[in-house]
Amino acid sequence: MEHLSFFKLQAKNLLKDFKSLHCDEGDRHSEYTPKYFDVDGILLYFNYRFDEDNFTFTLMNAQHIIAKMVGYEKWENLIRASESAQELAELLLRRFKTAEDIQNWEDTVSFASKDVVQKYGQEVLSAETMLDYARQYYELGDRQEIVHLPTERISVLTGKLRTNALAQFDDEHNPAGSLRLDSVVFCRHCKKPFDFKRSKVIKDNESNLTMVVCKNYPNCKGTYLDYKVLTPTVLYGEARTAELEKGTRIFSNIKMDSKVHCIHCGQQYSYNEANAVIDAEDGQVYVHCKNYPKCDGTLIDMMPVTEQNDNNYND
Repeated sequence: MEHLSFFKLQAKNLLKDFKSLHCDEGDRHSEYTPKYFDVDGILLYFNYRFDEDNFTFTLMNAQHIIAKMVGYEKWENLIRASESAQELAELLLRRFKTAEDIQNWEDTVSFASKDVVQKYGQEVLSAETMLDYARQYYELGDRQEIVHLPTERISVLTGKLRTNALAQFDDEHNPAGSLRLDSVVFCRHCKKPFDFKRSKVIKDNESNLTMVVCKNYPNCKGTYLDYKVLTPTVLYGEARTAELEKGTRIFSNIKMDSKVHCIHCGQQYSYNEANAVIDAEDGQVYVHCKNYPKCDGTLIDMMPVTEQNDNNYND
């Protein structure tokens, strides 16, 4: 179904729910269950005072509400939006049933905007960026719910399938870069520590979605999102680069491509080869020597190498 036809159908569904709930006299059915939308909650969310005298709610009003639910001031703006923007709107409308659904998405976007901008390097979030983010956000929500499904609907992966799933904790699946195969973690649900690689991987046999869960599943419903990393953790990818760049702002005499000398191990290397490590005790990130963990030198132990002192180090 093309996007416009879907939007028109949702407006009609919203109107149907309103008419089912609100009788001609303005009374409400005492035991009404919305078929498509929680009309009362959504109208109140957008400040529609349907308890006022002479209040009418038409298909045009319903179209206006549908547009506002996905961030547009007017129906015309929605139907004239780009293909990506309309695809995003359809994805959201398939998820929005109550005012709480709308509020949760708006809050999530508000809190996550800085992280999304940092990842994509955009000051203004494009429709394409938000569509990508929404897909990941809602898929992750679906994955989280897998642990609550009946166990007869679940398969626990083993062998290569399990190994491959655990190995996928890269920048895409693990943006903070803090969770690795060799991490020791603490599950906040069952209050048990264990090696991350002992986690289970389960699959919903109907949707084929998978999720990394606590090693104590099904007795524990915790997922990797509930883990606290206990070990010092080496960062990788974009997370590591960001921390090294912070170091160059602290010590302006060091650049990303600077040659440095570690006074702990005596080794020379390019600063951009250094490690960034999350400390297990205070949770802070520290720049460490390229040879970490064999060398515990940190940023303050890295001396910029010039031609003159390069000869001294080599003598």
